[in-house]
Amino acid sequence: MELTLEELNKTIMEMRTKGRLTEALNLAEQGLLVALENDNYKHGLDLFYQKILIHHALGDTLSMVSHIYDYEACCQQYGTTKDFMNYYLVMSLIYDLVGVREKTVEMTKKSIEYATQLKDIKMLVRCHSNLCYLEVENGCYKEALEAALIARKYNHMLAKSLPELAKLQDIRINNNLADVYILEGDFAMGQALLDHTLNSDIIENHNREKVAALFGYGFLYEHQQQLEEAVAYYKQAIALAQSYGDNQIAKKVMRMLLNVLYQLDYRDEIFDVQRAYIELTEKMSADNLLQQVMNLEFNRQKEKLEKRALYDPLTGVLNRHFLDVELHDWLKDARTYQQFVGVIVLDIDYFKAYNDRYGHLFGDMVLQLLATGIRDFIRNQEAVIVRYGGDEFIVCLRHHTKQFIYDFIKALHGYLLTLKLEQQNDSYPLKISLGACVNDLHNYEYLQLFKQADRNLYKAKNNGRANFVISSL
Repeated sequence: MELTLEELNKTIMEMRTKGRLTEALNLAEQGLLVALENDNYKHGLDLFYQKILIHHALGDTLSMVSHIYDYEACCQQYGTTKDFMNYYLVMSLIYDLVGVREKTVEMTKKSIEYATQLKDIKMLVRCHSNLCYLEVENGCYKEALEAALIARKYNHMLAKSLPELAKLQDIRINNNLADVYILEGDFAMGQALLDHTLNSDIIENHNREKVAALFGYGFLYEHQQQLEEAVAYYKQAIALAQSYGDNQIAKKVMRMLLNVLYQLDYRDEIFDVQRAYIELTEKMSADNLLQQVMNLEFNRQKEKLEKRALYDPLTGVLNRHFLDVELHDWLKDARTYQQFVGVIVLDIDYFKAYNDRYGHLFGDMVLQLLATGIRDFIRNQEAVIVRYGGDEFIVCLRHHTKQFIYDFIKALHGYLLTLKLEQQNDSYPLKISLGACVNDLHNYEYLQLFKQADRNLYKAKNNGRANFVISSL
């Protein structure tokens, strides 16, 4: 099934590259259902991402926004670095569509940070191309040119492995770069780039990119004061955008068209375009996209504040405040459902030596590696991770079978001993000592379970470290 979903993801990307968007959307929706039914969140998140990008290519902003809540929740619960990179790109597209420029730039740069870390060439091309467009909108033409040239450099690399996708990205880069040259007064270069787009053998399959090129020609002729030619191209861009329902782009080009019509004093046409513009604005206001996006941003900021109160900023796991505020209810639920509870206390052997020898930043990376390792291992269990302090972590696990908890703790310790911090061609394996206490369906007092687990931790250390001791209470 995983192989099938992997192939499906590849097929959908190829369809998107060829402009077969409706077919790609149907496949993405079917594949996403299969992935979620099989708890395959790795490929499910890829399919979710592709689905949202297809809606963007189709100009269906309303569907993009309606899906983003569920997509964000899946990323938060199951996402990897790659998924967060994709998520920030999607958010940059949404913020751009509703005109929140500052957030668009912020999201784009976050996606670039992740793409650089992952050396993801596809994303580096797309994000730097988008950044070129954003810098043009901000009036920063030098920065826009730099972003476009970086995108082009990565696109040459992309062409070696994905030539068709690189051809599409080349069109996008040229469209954005043409605006830079037009605004700088180099009309010949701007037209050459736009000519390259409209003469491409794939442009007829990509409406959004063709609209951008037609708009670019209108922009070019307007800046050369060839206003009637500008009107013709703006009208073509609007008609094509409306043909596939891209209201955001249609509205943007209408504003440009009205400006030219005013200069020409074409009063009858001004009236017709103004009426269409007002009708489109009213329709888009009814969709209330901006309010939905702002609600999303408000909820995200609210969650950040709540998370800051309960989560350790370095490792991203729960902090000691959770033990005081939330753990009582967690244990109460375990008692209600007659689940066994295991309290695990673990730390890194000789952690102080890491800090003393390699520095505190190295020590921080070790702690982050350990926290990530624990999080990955307990992902599908009813468990919580707490950073108790320094290098000491607590894991609370509940399950209906006592033997499962015993086996799980042993497996967790074995897995943690496989963790290594890779740094400048050197490898630093972690040595972890672990103590645990499992209850007997009667004792749900955290302090008693913790004290026994903590005593077991020190027994493990006395037994030679990199060891574990488990007992019942």
